[in-house]
Amino acid sequence: MSFSDWREVRIGEVISFNPSESLKKGEIAKKIAMEQLEPFTRKIANYELSKFTGGSKFRNGDTLFARITPCLENGKTAYVNILDDNEVAFGSTEFIVMRKKEKITDDMFVYYLAISPDFRNKAIQSMTGTSGRQRVQQDVLQSHKIMLPPLHEQKAIAATLSALDDMIELNNQINKTLEEMAQAIFKSWFVDFEPFKDGEFEESELGLIPKGWRVGAIDELIKETISGDWGKETPQGNYTEKVICIRGADIPDIAQGRRGNPATRYILKRNLEKKRLSENEIIIEISGGSPTQSTGRTVFITKELINSFQEPIICTNFCRTVRLKEATYSSFVYSLLQYLYNEKVFFTYENGTTGIKNLDITTLFGQYKTVIPSEEVFAEYHSMYSEFLRYIYESGFECKKLSEIRDTLLPKLISGEIRVPVEEVV
Repeated sequence: MSFSDWREVRIGEVISFNPSESLKKGEIAKKIAMEQLEPFTRKIANYELSKFTGGSKFRNGDTLFARITPCLENGKTAYVNILDDNEVAFGSTEFIVMRKKEKITDDMFVYYLAISPDFRNKAIQSMTGTSGRQRVQQDVLQSHKIMLPPLHEQKAIAATLSALDDMIELNNQINKTLEEMAQAIFKSWFVDFEPFKDGEFEESELGLIPKGWRVGAIDELIKETISGDWGKETPQGNYTEKVICIRGADIPDIAQGRRGNPATRYILKRNLEKKRLSENEIIIEISGGSPTQSTGRTVFITKELINSFQEPIICTNFCRTVRLKEATYSSFVYSLLQYLYNEKVFFTYENGTTGIKNLDITTLFGQYKTVIPSEEVFAEYHSMYSEFLRYIYESGFECKKLSEIRDTLLPKLISGEIRVPVEEVV
């Protein structure tokens, strides 16, 4: 393919910025708030119906680009796809709205251009203002020069990248479904006792429970809890042991097998021997949270997760490692902690200032009453739940690989370093 049909343009010549739209003050319309956006999303999941009082206005096919720090750094860029034909929605005044120009640019190509490293770097370099409220300068973006492929090749590039995103989103949906199924099974077994309805029940302080089970505290199943470590950023003195350190912010990704982006740190040898994570252990976040999100996010340590890193894994000192008395207890305890988190129970076990909340795991583990089933039920549940985790982690690892491929290809395709065989793209 010839590169001669690509042409150098200023972005403002081929993309409309903040195009004019009409919404009357007080008119009810869909509103997309900045906080509702997931990082780099082609499919907006959340919106609300609200009276229009001002802000950016947009249609399906537009790209929303956050212009203010830290929203830009957090990847607040989205392709609008939730509206009906000719419907106009609105959102934050801190969105720059980017729209294709008919017969010149493709709408999905505009989205991928907006998340490309070259475009984002130019946006970050253009920021002015105070350190807390810096904003992208739109005129700098509009003046930025790129090599623009012809429209049919723009569509082919977007289709190639979209195919990868489709696979990532499918895997994410599978994981979400598996997590919901796992939680439903836990509730069925240990809250509603549905698999045991045909057996005998007896009275307890929690009501009727299957005969042979008992009521107890979580810490009856726990061997010990281990504090985390943060160590040093570089080797120094006796801090020589290189480790991967999982933080609370890493937990959501790692819990879905995506590995996240945990920090590399250096710790003391004696601490590594004690704090190194092993299979069937649980990390629980004990500090952080917000008025709407409690502390207590958890991740289950599997052999596959351990093997996915080249260095030993530990958790940060804002988390704790939970080691169980028996490996078969781990799936039950992990599921119970997830259940309590989703039911917002952890809010009642938090203390600390209004700014930073701490989870009192000593009280939680020692005082919260739960059913404790027979050893046979522990083993059966662990065997079944391990399969769920295996599928979730495998799917998550696949998402990670696909994301890396997409992120590698994106700048090369946008710049023309790699060309798409257009005739092969439908």
